[in-house]
Amino acid sequence: MEVHERRLLSAIAAFLATFLVLWLVFYALVPLLRWSGRRIAHYTAKFALRFPRAGRFTKPDYLPVFVMLAAGAVVTMVAGDAFEDLAELMHQQSPLLQSIDTNAHSWAATHRSAAATMFFVTLTIAGGPVGIAIIDTLACIWLAMRGRWRFATYLAVTAIGGALIDLQLKTYFARARPALAEALRQAHGYSFPSGHAMGSTVAFCALSYLAMRSFPRTRWKAAALAVAATLILFVSASRVYLGVHWISDVGAGIVAGALWVTATTVSYETFRRVSALRAMRTPVSSGAA
Repeated sequence: MEVHERRLLSAIAAFLATFLVLWLVFYALVPLLRWSGRRIAHYTAKFALRFPRAGRFTKPDYLPVFVMLAAGAVVTMVAGDAFEDLAELMHQQSPLLQSIDTNAHSWAATHRSAAATMFFVTLTIAGGPVGIAIIDTLACIWLAMRGRWRFATYLAVTAIGGALIDLQLKTYFARARPALAEALRQAHGYSFPSGHAMGSTVAFCALSYLAMRSFPRTRWKAAALAVAATLILFVSASRVYLGVHWISDVGAGIVAGALWVTATTVSYETFRRVSALRAMRTPVSSGAA
């Protein structure tokens, strides 16, 4: 077997192994999250019964909303802090960051092969602006045909907003790309953050959230999350492999994408839950009146 074929098989094997490991991790985490939610609800209810006055602020109906907002705030702060740290290191031209970028760039350049390049080019096309736009558009059309207008609106707002934010960030930081004479594909515009990394993070995270809401079985929910995470990692890696981004660019893209998709998902989920609670209480109020 030639070296080129071995490297292609290694890339495919790494993709499948990453998916399998992540699937097992998420398969264990999804039930754990459900159990944690039930325990929080149980102890909050006991607290409300023991301290009636304080219990006014821990109503069981709205508890999932409060927990979700708190979790979203934590993720947003962590992602925002990570992006700020990367941006500051990049702006200060940190020797450590430059060393990591240069070493990753050199390593990728020395491990290229024709077959592996085809594999990563396919991923970079799927995770590029056109590929993501096609995936999101088809998903929105499918959701609209099924009457899931809220899902379609959430996906469209998340995808379009993420693309606009990426453009603004690139213009603001105006970081030059690696030497494109050594790259395997042409690239335009600034480098930080990676649009492929941010776009794929936004799109695949949003789609995995919709899949989580739609699939009844834990195994399928875990599979959706694992597919999304694997695609994000390998689309991002393809940009470093092809020589059009530094590894810090793709790291910043993933973090920025996670920050934005967390904000839109928490906002949508809060709106959905509060609307459902109000709809449940409206008939009761009308009947009492």
